[in-house]
Amino acid sequence: MENPRSPPGSVRRHGRNISHPTPRQTARGPLEEATDDPLAAGTQPSNSPSVPDETPSTASGRGTASSTPQLPAASASTTKPIISLHFLQDSDSYHQLFADDIPKAFLDSEHQPSLDATVPELLQGGHFRRAADKSLRDLLASPSNAIEQILQLLYTRLACLTLISRPDLAAQEAIPLIDLLARSSAAGDDLLPLVPWELRLLLVRLQSIGAADGGRRGIMALYALAGEVRANLRSVQQNGDDASAALWAERLQDLGLRVCDALVEMGELETATRHLDTLKDVDADELAYRKALLRVRVGDVSGARLSASNITDVSKKKGFEALLEVADGEYSVAVESFRNLMAEYPEDEQFAQNAAVALLYTGKITSARDLLEDLASRTPVFPTLLFNLSTVYELCSERAPERKTALTEQAAAKEPGPQSGGWERATFEFKL
Repeated sequence: MENPRSPPGSVRRHGRNISHPTPRQTARGPLEEATDDPLAAGTQPSNSPSVPDETPSTASGRGTASSTPQLPAASASTTKPIISLHFLQDSDSYHQLFADDIPKAFLDSEHQPSLDATVPELLQGGHFRRAADKSLRDLLASPSNAIEQILQLLYTRLACLTLISRPDLAAQEAIPLIDLLARSSAAGDDLLPLVPWELRLLLVRLQSIGAADGGRRGIMALYALAGEVRANLRSVQQNGDDASAALWAERLQDLGLRVCDALVEMGELETATRHLDTLKDVDADELAYRKALLRVRVGDVSGARLSASNITDVSKKKGFEALLEVADGEYSVAVESFRNLMAEYPEDEQFAQNAAVALLYTGKITSARDLLEDLASRTPVFPTLLFNLSTVYELCSERAPERKTALTEQAAAKEPGPQSGGWERATFEFKL
């Protein structure tokens, strides 16, 4: 019962034994906010992994969003060196995208974009497969010295591949840039300040996909990137630039949460919980909610209830209390709680989704199907909804393929938009 709008194509995590750190002398880590206090450099909570500010950059830490990928602006630079990105314009480094995994209802839909649609138009309509193709064509046709344009188009290409559940292709296509930025070379040093922040974050994410180390390299890259952010934050604070300081502080907080996400994907749930305890100046509600979810995941229901008591957002707190009823096996009580939340917050489809799942646990498959079908008819479809409704069709009908095909036609008839992974869907999302 996690967030139903979680992006598709997530890398599955592998569980391992959790290592408990031994007490050691404290040292300051990069995820703590920078300060002008000269005495602060020697203090850091001992629970978080310690990485010095001058941590050598790894591939993506050195080189390295709403679900719609926006074209990010490149970092400002007063003197731009002469750089050629011809190595990113090798067509052999990119993959051709086929439509053989797209249901016929989408391919024949009147909502298909025109052939001359621009990248921003395709993104606004949620046509991410077409946007990935168009951004690649524009990238290959760009002058090799159009640095900002090429990097923006590369970001759009990689982000769109991730959104259409092909992060494996995105990871392969990102290798040339990751390798260049990982090397200690003049070209990499000149290019680094011009790489948009959003692209650097995406490169960190992509390098962890399919990695043999189980994601450890990605964690190191995030800490290396955080060390750079702290250095920039300290610099702008000394210069009295409040606007830039707020931007770098926000990025530092975001990196702290990304480390938590990476630990969860690695299966290190206890470590992720301890890491959240080390974060400062992060929204208290966000921290409390994440801690509560993690404690439920490890089976600590009483600890989750304690963390949930610190949530101040009323709807979020009530929703989590209903989840705890499911964790306690009180499925009928949970159904009633979710129905009350549906009436109180009709715009939040997560409550209807969870109510349907709770109904399945009570054996009321028909009621669960009706609830999910109603949700699919009045809201933009999203991956969890499609999976659950397709599963219900398989459980309660021998005509499941026909019902799933009808569901593809219903989804294709909806107005295109960028919500929840875009308008066009793949056959596997309908379990076809």
